[in-house]
Order: sequence, then C-alpha cells, then structure tokens
Amino acid sequence: MDVSILVDESGSLTEADVREEIKAATTIALGGLNSRSRVAIYGFGSQNRTGQNAITEACPPVVLDSSVKKDSLGACVRKLHRRADSEGNDTDHAAALAKGLGSLGNGGPQGALKVVFLLTDGRLDVHRSPIYGRIESDRNSEAQKQVDTQLALARANGTQVWPLGFGDQIDQRALDGFAAGGSQGACDNRADSKPRARVVRDSGDVLRSLAEAFAAAGCAGVSRSDEATLGAGETRELTIDIPIIATDGNITVAKGDPRVRVDYVDPTGRTVPAEGKIGDSEFRRAGENATVETLNVVNPRNGEWKVRLTAPDDLSKQLVSATAIWQGAVSTSLVVEPPSARTGQPLTVRLSLVTRKGAITDAKSLAELTFAVQAAGPSLGGAAHNVVIRDDGKAPDDRAGDGRYAGTFDAPPRPGDITMTGVVSGYGIRAEKVPVTVAVSAQGPALQGRVAFTSGPVVHPGDEVRGKVTMENGGAPVRGRLVLDGAGSSRASLSGPVDLTIAQGRTTHPFTVKFPRDAGLGGTSPTVKIVDAADLSKVYAANQLTVTVENPPGWFERHRYEIAAAVLALLLLALLVYLRRRARRARVDVRGLRASLRRDGDELAVLKAPGKWAPEFRFVVHDAADGGDPGLDYPHPGDRPVRARRGAAGKVVVQLPDGPRYEMAVGGEGEPFEETGLTLAFTDTRPRRTAGRAAPRRGTGGRTSTAPAGGDAGGRNGSGPGTDRPEQPATPASPTYDDPWL
Repeated sequence: MDVSILVDESGSLTEADVREEIKAATTIALGGLNSRSRVAIYGFGSQNRTGQNAITEACPPVVLDSSVKKDSLGACVRKLHRRADSEGNDTDHAAALAKGLGSLGNGGPQGALKVVFLLTDGRLDVHRSPIYGRIESDRNSEAQKQVDTQLALARANGTQVWPLGFGDQIDQRALDGFAAGGSQGACDNRADSKPRARVVRDSGDVLRSLAEAFAAAGCAGVSRSDEATLGAGETRELTIDIPIIATDGNITVAKGDPRVRVDYVDPTGRTVPAEGKIGDSEFRRAGENATVETLNVVNPRNGEWKVRLTAPDDLSKQLVSATAIWQGAVSTSLVVEPPSARTGQPLTVRLSLVTRKGAITDAKSLAELTFAVQAAGPSLGGAAHNVVIRDDGKAPDDRAGDGRYAGTFDAPPRPGDITMTGVVSGYGIRAEKVPVTVAVSAQGPALQGRVAFTSGPVVHPGDEVRGKVTMENGGAPVRGRLVLDGAGSSRASLSGPVDLTIAQGRTTHPFTVKFPRDAGLGGTSPTVKIVDAADLSKVYAANQLTVTVENPPGWFERHRYEIAAAVLALLLLALLVYLRRRARRARVDVRGLRASLRRDGDELAVLKAPGKWAPEFRFVVHDAADGGDPGLDYPHPGDRPVRARRGAAGKVVVQLPDGPRYEMAVGGEGEPFEETGLTLAFTDTRPRRTAGRAAPRRGTGGRTSTAPAGGDAGGRNGSGPGTDRPEQPATPASPTYDDPWL
C-alpha cells in the first residue's frame, strides 16, 4: 500500500480529539502487513495570513521495511497537535487532499494500492483564508469546488479516500462525500472493500475503527479486539485470535503510555522475541517507545495469542486495547484431468487452496470462502465460463470435507487451447491466480492416463502413501517420468524408481509418496504428474494428494476405545456394587421398628428405633423388679441392651444380653420376656414390600430358638425365656437373608 494520512489539527476539535487522531495515525502507520508499503503523515489546519501554512509535514513518505523506520514514524507523529489561532486553526480539506494526493504521485511502490486516510470532523471552514477569494462569504464554496476537483483527481488516479470521523460535531454527509468521491476500485469484489466513512465514537473505539478501515482498504482481516483497564503496577492479559488461514499478522496494542511493557505470548505459550524467528514464524516489533506499538509476524501460529501489559508503579488508570490485522496470501493449486483432451471430452477439474505454510484443509476456515474455476479461450467464444466445484464427496469429488474441490467441464466442440483459472475470495484473502492451459484437439492425444492414491485424509510423519498410474497409449512406446510438485513444508517425495516406459496399450505403474519423519505438520497438497522424460513441460496425467500431516496418536489416543470400555465396565461394576450395598443397607435398616412391652394384652410401653440409619435396634427393658414401672428405654453407658435386627421378611431377630437369639414375627402378639410376666412385641411402620417372599401372617406369636437343645443361654429349659410350654425343636433362622450375626 501507498498511504497518506491526513490529520485535522483545527480548533473545531478538542485536545482529546486530536490525541485520539494521533493514536489513530500511529495505528495506521505501524499496522501495515507488507514491508514494501509506504506511509506519509500530514497535519492540516488553514492559512489565514502570511507566515502560516495549512499543512504540517509530520512524517515524510517512508517505506516501512525496518523496525527503525517504523519507530521513526512513532516519533515524528508527535509533531501533530491542536493548532492555536496564531497557527491557522480553521479546516482546509482542499489543501489537505492536494498534499496527500501529491505525495502518492511520486516514488511509491510499483503496483501499490493508493489510499488516503482523512481524519477529521468533516466540517470545511476557510472563511478567514484569503487564498480562496476576497469575499469572505464565498470562500467556503470556492474551497468545496477545489475539494471536488481533488476527489475527481483521486478517482482518475485510482486513489481511495477513507474518512474517519472524530469529534462531537461530525458532518456525516461530508464524510460520506469524501468516501464516494475517490476511486471506488477495491482490492477485491466484496462490498466491504469499497471506501466508506467510519465515525470513532470514543477512545475505546479508535483502535477497532482504524483496524477495520485499514484492513478493508487492503483486503485484510481483523480479529476481535480486546480491552481492559490498566492501573499502577498492574498486569493485564488481552486475548487475540489469529485464524489458520493467516499468513501474515500485525498485532497492534494501544497502551496509552510508552512506559507500559508489552509481552506477546503465542498459542503454544512461548513469549516471542522482539525481533527474530521461531520455527517458520518471523517477528518484528515497532513502537515500543510510543503510545501504540505493533508486532508484525510472518507465518504466525494460528490460535489464541495473549498480549500481556505491565504498568509502571506511577501510571494513572487508563484503557488499553489490542487487535490484530491479518491476511491470507493464498494461491490455488489447480489440476485438470486429462491435461490434454479431444473436442467434447469431459474434463475433471480439482482445486486446492495453498498458502506458503501449506494447503488449507480446515473445513471451518474453508466454509467462509468462495471457490470457482473459470474457463476461457477462443474456442469458447471469448467469454469466460464458470465451472461449478464442490467438496461434498459426490463424483467427481473423492472425499467430502478434505479441502479439495472438484467439478466437471466439457471441452469445447472446436479445437484450441482453453485456460482454466482458479478463483478464491473471502474475508482477509489476497489470492494469486495461477492459470492452467489445456490443449484441445479434434483427434485427442494418443497418450492419456490417470493418477490415483490410496490414502485417508490424515498421514503421519514417516508414513507412505501408495498410488497407481494407469496409462492408455495408442501410439509408440514413450519414456515417461514421475514428478512430484508442491510438497512445501511436508517435504514429501517420491520413493523408488521415477523413470518408466509407457508401452502401447493399457499399462499400470505403482508408486509411493513418502513423508519424512521431519515432515512439517498441517495441510499439504502435492501434485504427482506423469511427464515426458525428454520434455518435462509435457504432462500426460496429474492428480493432487490433499492430506493433513499430523503427529501420530499417543498411547492413550491409540487405545481410547479400550480405555473407554474399561472405564465403562468399572463404572457399571461400581454402580452394581453401590446398588447391592444400598439394597442391603435398606434391607437391614431398623428405622420404622417399634418395640412394645405388654402385660396381659395391655401395652405398657413403646419405644421407636432411632431415626438415623442403623443395622440394629438397641434398648433396655425395665421389668419393675426394683419397684419401678415396667418400661423400655435407650441404653446408657454400662447397660447391657437387647439387640434387635431385621431378619427374614416380616421377622425380627432378637438377641438377649445373656441369653439366646430369637426370631419373632413383626406385628404378632409378641413373646414372653424372660420370667417377668411381660411380653415383648414388634411392629413396623415401614411400607412392606410386595415382591419377593410373602411375609408370615400376623398373630402367629411364634419364635424359633437357636439356643442349644435342652436349655437356653440362661440355663432355662423350654422354648423361650420364662415359659412353661413344652419344648419345641430348635430350627435355624431362615436362610433367605444374610444373618447379621453369622
């Protein structure tokens, strides 16, 4: 780009407005992506009397091919200031445009895009300037005529004008007129690339607005900006995203105070140097001693970058911000099958997008771009024909989403060469068009063929991809050669013999594409060709191998399915154990049990089991032997309690302190308690289960002793404590439950 930046210094703007303009001018000056770009910065006011000059030449034109030159711009821009009345502080847009356009007319980079950035409130005012006539009331009209003349020159010379509005009293109509008056030719066909006015609303909007305007003028992209408040002694991190398609990037940081330190951390976590290289990335920093600084990166790593700002201890709190301008310098890799054809023969066209870092195979990035192939030639009537290409896996496309687009086109009915050109457009893209010529004849070539590969979408360093060439030769034998082009950083090469003899008839020739162990990672799209051994420009067959080179998966990734199955099995086992334990805990839970002490059918005392989960219900029985009333109570230290647990369905197992263990029915009439004349019974308030074994009927009153035959633990005979009933045979507790005491 060849850029003139015109900064309004007039009194219609405040000191703060002019400071924001200076920040904006610095951002534009340092934000270029191409080291061959040239920038000049001029301030302007008016010439109201002799000795005044409407133009301040702050920074003469300089090519930004070094950090030293960029730093010089950061210094000379400080000459700009809000003018006093004695300096001529009205607004002369005509003089400003004349100076800016004049600087673009001489010595600029060849083929550069010419752009004027006009920073102003848009309010023309030269009523005190005698150079526009003797009558004061006519001076603004005369100046406007000269503005229109300068804009017409800009349009004729192909110079764009991008106005940026500053201040509280902006003339939007005038700003729009500046944008429409200059050249409407853009760097691409997108509407966003055409000049338009932008208004800077506040200080936080300066960097974003400038970046958007600058990027639009040069067909670059802008990442989402980030901002924060930075105070004395504080450190803040801003995040900036650079997409995979970017081949050049410029991170611009508005830090407000030159003493603020800035560090740049790439997506791998490395702090990059101020100048130098890391791998394929090259860094160049500028403006470290200015209020705005930049980091220019060639071949930036894609992903999230961190901008770390550290303030000195005496810094006043202020807003800091960062953004990135980036561009994808791309070209299309175009292959036509067959490279020579007969009239009317169907042709297959394959296109891949290639940057200096390799082929782009990321589906998300490609989805934001538009691809097309144009065919042109005298045999097509002179008009360009569009070839529809897709990456959907439907013929002739080999594989969906692999970054290689394919389509078909019928050769014209008349002989003659046709030129196929790949066209790609999209946000932040500058595409180089590389045409491919196809010779079309009435008879068609005697020798044609096809190149095919057996490969998935991903390869690893050290892998080999096998392929096969199938040739149809209707003439004499031909000496051919296998050639691989466009390997790029993947460093792929052909393995084995490359010279071959193509005999008459149909023949096949296997080959191997090898990716070395130091192959560069990322997308790649090399082309394998069969060419004439004596004339390498004569191509008989060709095809692209579009793959992504990735590191081989680690142990965990290779065995992820087995690991997932094992984890799932462990989770299921843990769930089963948990459910079984939960079921058992629920089965033995004594909550809901009530112990009842009775005499002659009358209930004397009732005691509920504890309200918390417990596997047994402990209580003591007072039998009135000490003169008190019979009763039930929870045990105290030193007591020897009765212990009750749940047994089989509808049963409770009772263990006396010094006696045998009994199983009795819940809800029954109860059982005599030792020789006290009392009866111990149990009821249950917990809902009874409906599944499983049926519970015994209420009122059986039966209990089964598990004491040794002939006596109980206390030496009593009979079937229970304090009974005179005939001895019953002892039976074990029901085996259908887990006996807690076994």
